Amino acid sequence: MYKQPLTLLKGVGEKKAQKLKKIGLATYSDVLYDFPHRYVDRREVKHVSDIAHQDLGVIIARVVKKRTKYIQKTKKEMLILDVTEGYYTGEVLFFTAKYLVDQFIEGESYYLYGKLEKNGPSFKMIQPDYAKVAERAFLGIIPVYSATLGVTQNELISVHKQVLNELSGQIEETLPKFILNLAHLIPLEDALWEIHFPKSRESYLAAKKRLVYEELFFLQLRLILLKKNYHKPLMVPLIKAPKLDEDVENLPFKLTDAQIGVLEDIFRDMGSGFSMNRLVQGDVGSGKTIVAFLAILFAVYNSKQAVLLSPTTLLAEQHFENFTKMFPEVSCRLLISSVTNAEKKKIKEEIASGEAMVIIGTHAIIQEDVIFLNLGLVITDEQHRFGIRQRLSALQKAEKPHALIMSATPIPRTLSLILYGDMDISIINQMPEGRIPIKTHFVNDRKLDEMYAFILKQLKDGRQGYVICPLIEASETMDLNDAETIFEEMKVRFAPYMVGLIHGKMKAADKDDVMHAFKKGEISLLVSTTVIEVGIHVSNATVMLIMNTERFGLSQLHQLRGRVGRGADQSYCFLYSKKLSTTAKQRIETLVNSNDGFEVAEKDLELRGPGEVFGLRQHGIPELKLANLAKHKDVIADVQKHIKLVLEEYNMNHRGCVELVNKQNANLEKWFTL
Repeated sequence: MYKQPLTLLKGVGEKKAQKLKKIGLATYSDVLYDFPHRYVDRREVKHVSDIAHQDLGVIIARVVKKRTKYIQKTKKEMLILDVTEGYYTGEVLFFTAKYLVDQFIEGESYYLYGKLEKNGPSFKMIQPDYAKVAERAFLGIIPVYSATLGVTQNELISVHKQVLNELSGQIEETLPKFILNLAHLIPLEDALWEIHFPKSRESYLAAKKRLVYEELFFLQLRLILLKKNYHKPLMVPLIKAPKLDEDVENLPFKLTDAQIGVLEDIFRDMGSGFSMNRLVQGDVGSGKTIVAFLAILFAVYNSKQAVLLSPTTLLAEQHFENFTKMFPEVSCRLLISSVTNAEKKKIKEEIASGEAMVIIGTHAIIQEDVIFLNLGLVITDEQHRFGIRQRLSALQKAEKPHALIMSATPIPRTLSLILYGDMDISIINQMPEGRIPIKTHFVNDRKLDEMYAFILKQLKDGRQGYVICPLIEASETMDLNDAETIFEEMKVRFAPYMVGLIHGKMKAADKDDVMHAFKKGEISLLVSTTVIEVGIHVSNATVMLIMNTERFGLSQLHQLRGRVGRGADQSYCFLYSKKLSTTAKQRIETLVNSNDGFEVAEKDLELRGPGEVFGLRQHGIPELKLANLAKHKDVIADVQKHIKLVLEEYNMNHRGCVELVNKQNANLEKWFTL
């Protein structure tokens, strides 16, 4: 029924169907859920005298005369109607006379809707919507849909209305009756009619409320079911070995209370007899890496192999270097694309035999021919850099291994329940002892020289720094600083100090060479695009300049700033902009006043919305049509309470809830772009 092709509708032939397909409309179901992006209110007919100059309105005007005028510039004829309305005379202009001249009859009256330009007793309307006065359907709240070339708004309205009429009485209710009552929702069929063709503002709001709730309800339910499906029993719960306590005691620093709390969550999961599926969120520099290392040791001391996936080669090398330095007795291998074929073959053999217990690397680990003897834990670092499909293929290398995701992108709690609704969540909300907050300052053209003098002093004191640019090369269309031009400028400005350049268009090997040179201190100042955003740890880097700050999102600026402030010295971040919009000012004020990533994320969510900040699709989550994860927090909270009730009823074999949950379970892979 829902999958019927649109060619069954009146006025939709094969050609029209192909055009509709371009905007995602191929079946009745597509049309039902293709909601208007705005509405035109044509309910009230007014006199010209009651409509202000340049305002929109509906009038009834009588055509006195129609004439055409050839426009040399467009090589087309314009249709001009001389009309009257009360004491007013007017001109109505249409730019395509050929198709419209026969639509109007002199002496007849018509509804006209559009912007009114008034000049004393006369008025003008350009390209108004129109209809004969007998066509009362012209009046009302009219939907406006996303169109495509060759399909008019009237045709789209006709398609939507026909589908709703065809399916009248056949649209199945998707929510249990007790949920409709609890949440005060109208039935689905009424909601679909009213969202497309609302009778009033009140009926539109009731329809939107129902459809927003439904989107969030099914998204949350599917994520909960995904979590339940993942938590399958394992044969043997893992046990915390006494050696692990010794390792913690021997660390060269003291763990924070937040790190200890998160480790307790992880150890409890791994000892539960069920597969762990946990997200660890922590601000930049909060000490997530050591938490990951200790989780690895927990697995290894239970004779389980562990994998740590990094989004970049450099980060993988950094983790490998740190892990082998801290725990030299544990058999650890580095598997990255730059390893020679002979070395790769040897490492893969060691993984298959169980000789290699810890494997640190990039997506190379995920490749099909890497076989593990006894994989027990998969840790993904900086998860937002990995596609869910990549993460899953690592998990599928064993029968439900424990999964731990480390994210340095703080996400407000409400949103994390959706983005990571299939996971348990732990938060490291405390910085290690002795970590000095970064001082952040806004800089404009007047303060540039003073700032450059400050950076030069940092370099003279043996420190290093970054300069971040929004573009790689100069653009003819945008007045922005690019990395290549700034690199040349900085070489001159900071001579004789070595200045390096790194950006996304460079070969991977060249990027690695530059970063290695920077880590070793051979490069004093690194000019870069956002490629250095992810977890690079250079403790001697104490200063960062971000050019054209207005071009970056708030969370991204916070991530970039986190590349400094990793050592014992005071660090500084300068935000440079020539001109700032109101939103850009708010972003900069937030960063200047706060080093707290969760506070920054809340503000970013408020300013830009969740789709732009977190990219729902990269999390494998279907795009929401009406619901907004930032605006509808109250609805999300209600949905979560109501889903608990549905699952309780399901466990008690409530027929409607059993059917609902079973249907969602059967379609999990279809819903999520895994």
